[in-house]
Amino acid sequence: MSQAAPFEPPVPAEPDGAGHSPRRRRTRLLVVPLVIVLVLLAITSGAYGFARSQLSQAQTAESAGSYSNALASYRTVESVAGNPLSKVLLGDLNDHAVSGTAEAHFLWGVQLRQQGKFSESKAQLDAVAGSGLADWAAKGKAALADLFLSWGQSLVATQQFQAGINKYKQASTYDPAGNLASSTNNRLADAYSGYAQWYTKQQPPDYPNALTWYETLLKDFPDSAQAKQAKTAAVPQTLYSAGQAFVQQMKYQQARDAMTELVQKYPSTSWATQASAALKAAQQLTGQLVVSDQTPTPVANRLVRIATHWRIVQAHTYDDSGGQIYSATTDAQGKFTVTMPPGQNYLITWWDPSRTTFVTTFVSDSVPVNLVTINPLEPAHTTVATS
Repeated sequence: MSQAAPFEPPVPAEPDGAGHSPRRRRTRLLVVPLVIVLVLLAITSGAYGFARSQLSQAQTAESAGSYSNALASYRTVESVAGNPLSKVLLGDLNDHAVSGTAEAHFLWGVQLRQQGKFSESKAQLDAVAGSGLADWAAKGKAALADLFLSWGQSLVATQQFQAGINKYKQASTYDPAGNLASSTNNRLADAYSGYAQWYTKQQPPDYPNALTWYETLLKDFPDSAQAKQAKTAAVPQTLYSAGQAFVQQMKYQQARDAMTELVQKYPSTSWATQASAALKAAQQLTGQLVVSDQTPTPVANRLVRIATHWRIVQAHTYDDSGGQIYSATTDAQGKFTVTMPPGQNYLITWWDPSRTTFVTTFVSDSVPVNLVTINPLEPAHTTVATS
């Protein structure tokens, strides 16, 4: 005979520490994250709408040429959409803002350059070149090269030649590929030539500085049209005039260099003919006849003889025949003056009444003491000791 199983009442689940049953706890655990997600979505949706509105305003302002307002709105978009929390969902808006910022700087920089506001333009284009976006950085550098060419041209047009030349040279910094090299070089050549001409038109003309810039032109751009034109007349004339100016400044070696270059490089010009004559022109020799180096008592009223040709025939004996002889008589202070052509190692002797002949002293058996060199374009001075 079977028996029914004894009845066992269900054991109720033990409540958690807060008195809640497990099912209620699980329900709450699911609800809390859902609320957080909904809140985040709401925030993100609002941020997206705000950023999208700002982006639209920036683009509108940029299209209207209001670049300052455009940049302000682009910055707002970047601050909202570009932070680490928002960038995951709003990264596309941030990318548009970054690109739009570079574009606005670029367009503003170009506009300022066209208006002649070169410093302000450079600030905008620097921002483009440093944007970190490869395409825009390249455009920014190319625009900077154009800027420096325009800037230099503006300065040269107002005769600020050195400043203009400096700007032209900066263009190559942003043009490593040399796309503007031909244009840059042509403008530099124009500036060098213009600067040289400017110096010749000063009152009084400054031919030494003009020569410096013509020489720079011929050195840096020898094949340029400006160099070829300068060599036909301006350079030869400037070499001659600069040589004369150097004589006035007592820069005799520079004067001889300029005149010699003129004769050698431009022999068919009338300026070369004048330079050749100048190099051969007689120079003034001044001197004083004294007793000795230790006793500088002047020897007055004594005949001095200067020979253009001389030779040693034996120890302490010379022969000065066969050349040109120049002579003068010393005054009461023993001073004398002779005008004679330039040359090397002229021999100076003086009349000795006791021996009734001209004599000189010697360093050694074959080397006379009283030699003087008269250089082209340069006056000379000497002291002659009789013992």
